[in-house]
Amino acid sequence: MRVQRLQWLLPILFITLSACSTSPEFDRAGMQDTLHQRLDLVGEPEIKTPETKHALENHPPLAGPFRLGVYFVRTEFPTRQSVQSGEWLSAEKDQLVHRLTQLRSDQILREVVVLAEPTVRTLTRQELRQASVRYGIDVLLLVDGIGSVDRHNNAYALLYPTVIGAWLAPGTVIDALFILDGILWDLRTDKLLDRQTAEGQAQRTGAVVLVEDTDALKEAKGRAIDAFGETLVDRLRSLTSKRSGTSSPLQ
Repeated sequence: MRVQRLQWLLPILFITLSACSTSPEFDRAGMQDTLHQRLDLVGEPEIKTPETKHALENHPPLAGPFRLGVYFVRTEFPTRQSVQSGEWLSAEKDQLVHRLTQLRSDQILREVVVLAEPTVRTLTRQELRQASVRYGIDVLLLVDGIGSVDRHNNAYALLYPTVIGAWLAPGTVIDALFILDGILWDLRTDKLLDRQTAEGQAQRTGAVVLVEDTDALKEAKGRAIDAFGETLVDRLRSLTSKRSGTSSPLQ
């Protein structure tokens, strides 16, 4: 009898440990492609090739201080393979705005304005420009993002068949990835200045009935916002420094 139990438990243990050792596989290319399709200004080529980036570098430098508008894109699309688009919470918007406001002391930004969601119904150049004019915006930042979750078990999941195990055993591992995409558009010169992408990752481990995908995804999203804000601040400093002829660490 004891031998039969071992023969029954060993395959389950092997499968569980294999799942534990498997690293999450996120479809980064597919997620980025989805973002590029969603956040595409009509009439503007996407910044992909070195030649396109070189052409944009030859545009007149960004003149400051200017009024920056930020529009957080929220579009629905069919969820596939755990890829999802969440709403932008007020705290998440404030997180990015707070990061950008440090540029006011550098005389780069005069003010940061967040466009309300009802302001823009479709992502057309005409509608975006009209909304920006109403707010007196000089440069518009369009921000979009999507996340993905990978959920698997570790060896503690062997305790899940027991009632108490489902509540106490930390047998579920959740890996989350959030990718954030942003376009910077100078409305005064009608030039697409740059396109930035950043990502954040997070992991949560807990009992199957307690651990939530949303918690891990929220943490990953916060990290992506921090990374995006840091990169964008450096980029805006680089663009404005060209006007005064100073060097930039990004050049």
